[in-house]
Amino acid sequence: MSIPAPRTTALELPVAGTAVTYHGSMTEHQDGRFLLFPHYSIFSTGEHDAYDCEDLNDRSTLVGFGSYLTLNHVRPASFTADTGIWWPQDAIDITRDGYVYKVSHTLPGGGPHSRVIAFHAADGRLLRDWARLHGIDSDILRRLDERGLTRADQQTFAVPAPRAS
Repeated sequence: MSIPAPRTTALELPVAGTAVTYHGSMTEHQDGRFLLFPHYSIFSTGEHDAYDCEDLNDRSTLVGFGSYLTLNHVRPASFTADTGIWWPQDAIDITRDGYVYKVSHTLPGGGPHSRVIAFHAADGRLLRDWARLHGIDSDILRRLDERGLTRADQQTFAVPAPRAS
């Protein structure tokens, strides 16, 4: 299944951290396993000069499965998303930048509408990103903050194996 360009409803949006297989024009990376992220993400290098394209909004950033190898400006037709559910059942969906993030908890700090969120990726990593959370229910933010307090002393976080959808 190919990931479409971001849409307006959460049910149709791609999930950040989804496992994908690359089959684009860079032959050295073909059949490589990557994680899907918005084009402008914490992993994007911002090197736009090397690419001859006017509109990068439909592009994605792919990060190597279990590594930090990064492919920027990737067209949706250049990768295929894996199927299945890989995030924990108690993950909370936060929508931002045209993607759904499967959030575990927040980290200390932030303000009323901004936090450092910890979110799950399909390769088992728990990643972090700064997020402006406008429009997020205060009860959800409070719950994520409370989870962060209870997980602050843990070094690693277990992510269940993928299960059939």
